Amino acid sequence: MRLAIGVDVHSKKSTAHAVYAGMGNAPKRHQNFVDSFNKEFLSFHSTFEGMGHLVEFLGSNEYEILIENSTKSHEIYWILTNLGCKVTVAFAADLYRITKSVKKTDKNDSVELAGYMRRRMNGEREFAECYIPSPEWMIRREMCRAYLSDGEHLADLKRRIRSHLSLHGLKLSREYSDTASPKAREEMDKFDDPYLVILCSDAEATIKRRVRTKRVIEDMFRDDRNYNLILTIPGFATVSATYISAQISDFSRFSSKEQFAAYFGVVPKMHASADSNPRCSTTHRGDEDMRKLLFMCIQVHIRWVENSVPTKMFVRLKAGGKPHKEALTAAVRKMLTVIYSMLRTGCVYSEDQGTSALAETLRKEITE
Repeated sequence: MRLAIGVDVHSKKSTAHAVYAGMGNAPKRHQNFVDSFNKEFLSFHSTFEGMGHLVEFLGSNEYEILIENSTKSHEIYWILTNLGCKVTVAFAADLYRITKSVKKTDKNDSVELAGYMRRRMNGEREFAECYIPSPEWMIRREMCRAYLSDGEHLADLKRRIRSHLSLHGLKLSREYSDTASPKAREEMDKFDDPYLVILCSDAEATIKRRVRTKRVIEDMFRDDRNYNLILTIPGFATVSATYISAQISDFSRFSSKEQFAAYFGVVPKMHASADSNPRCSTTHRGDEDMRKLLFMCIQVHIRWVENSVPTKMFVRLKAGGKPHKEALTAAVRKMLTVIYSMLRTGCVYSEDQGTSALAETLRKEITE
């Protein structure tokens, strides 16, 4: 029997729903099995044991499973894949019948997922399939995210320190650009302020953790081809180069530069009707932190490299009256096409020694 199964995944409990995916109406005995499955898995644990029970119940039937992309989907994908299931993960933004539904229940979501899967098994293409990295590559991504998360936390601590000093009229010997620096913390220890002690100790621990994390990341990517090629681009430093490499994982899955740019969410949305083709914002698909890093890197690149293709595009668009953000987005997309070409051919950014030296200098100076 051919089945399409939708699984609405949550951290503790999941809901699964099956529909007959063969031609015509399901024979009575097949429908009885489907009904018993839907009753059994209306709510079950999102664990290896729970998923194992689902697979055992399905037995030798032919089936495909669809789950919606979420924080839990990576774990469930690999559990089901290792149990021998064929699993597809869909972008939530494509599942309009779920995202636009006024009936938001786990059962309804699983029913809609099963419907999407049934139509896909019969030739329709209503959604894009998420790429699920291997556990090894997922760890690399998580390490990069941890480094960025600690960076945001450290920035917040610095703001809170400044605010506390200002609020209570506490003055340091000079205006520190970095209120979490060792000298600044040493001065603040003398104020005998318990709140400052907590903030400073948290900042110190975060700084040490970031140093350790960066060292681990560098060891992980030391021999990675994509990382070493991207690192030759002025404006890209260790964390940005490792993060983009982690997002790419397997470069062979990209068949064109357009697909490569679309993966990072910096291409316009498609919204055309008849002769109307209005200007649209970018899709914003993919990893948000990665897009932020790309915009930071391109700004450094434009500042220091005058004759590169992305810089020339940015300058031309600005001169033509384009808003700064639009011109910057276009430069990011152009940089992604440059990166695509580099990774496809295996060539470094430039053979020019002056440019290579600049890239090395910027890597040392940039604090990400």
